[in-house]
Amino acid sequence: LLQYQVEELNEFNLGDGEFRDIEQEHKKLANGSELIDSCQASLALLSEHEDHNVESLLNKVIQLADNLQTMDEKLAPVASMLNEGLIQIQESRSEIEDYLSRLELDPEHFAHLEARLSQVMQLARKHHVAPEDLYSHHMALKNELAMLSDDETRLDEIRQELATSQQAYLTHAQKLSQSRQRYAKELDKLVTRSIHELNMPKGKFTIAVNFN
Repeated sequence: LLQYQVEELNEFNLGDGEFRDIEQEHKKLANGSELIDSCQASLALLSEHEDHNVESLLNKVIQLADNLQTMDEKLAPVASMLNEGLIQIQESRSEIEDYLSRLELDPEHFAHLEARLSQVMQLARKHHVAPEDLYSHHMALKNELAMLSDDETRLDEIRQELATSQQAYLTHAQKLSQSRQRYAKELDKLVTRSIHELNMPKGKFTIAVNFN
């Protein structure tokens, strides 16, 4: 089961942080039309509306503030703050314009994201984890499988070592047995000769050596 789970997640190959990226991109594209409309409306209010826009109104206020500080220097900070506000508004407008110029609503890309997101959800349910935890779950299963594989490899090595040791033992034991048999035969002859010298011509001494 573990092997199958890892292979399944390997095939899907979800990257670290990919779910968050997919989710954010999918949300952006799903709301693409509203994003465009809201950005365009914001630009109109900031600077593009002919009669009333924030920049033109703020410029008028700045002119008044500049005039006020000529009459009372205590109002100088007001003019300074208004000018800073105008800069912030102009930078905000530039950011929105840049965002709109880079915003692409690609239906094919959206379909791909939707399919990928659906697969993440399906696999997360299957593995009983939250979608954002699927990547870490995959890594944990891979590590577990690797550890089991290492254990199995080590077990195979131990089996091989045991088999080699057993074969070496059997070889050594066989050589030892052969050596004992050779010396036993020599001892048989010596003892038998001694028996004959004791006037027992039919006497015979035999040592049996068994190899088990």
